[in-house]
Amino acid sequence: MNHFLVLLCGVGFIFISGLAFIVLRVAEKYPLSNKAQRMLHLGFFIFLAILCILIFDWYSSEYIKSLSGN
Repeated sequence: MNHFLVLLCGVGFIFISGLAFIVLRVAEKYPLSNKAQRMLHLGFFIFLAILCILIFDWYSSEYIKSLSGN
């Protein structure tokens, strides 16, 4: 497994998380209903959770490939 790629994906995830929180902070300034704000927050957190699961799934499959190749 390429360790540089692992670090790059980790930094990318942190960057995407930061962008999501900035978008949420900007969205709080708009006059949205309480329910709409909660749904927006829930949507972003679900997006981040799915992204995290996909990254770890990819890491584990790459790790298993590297073990079976030896």
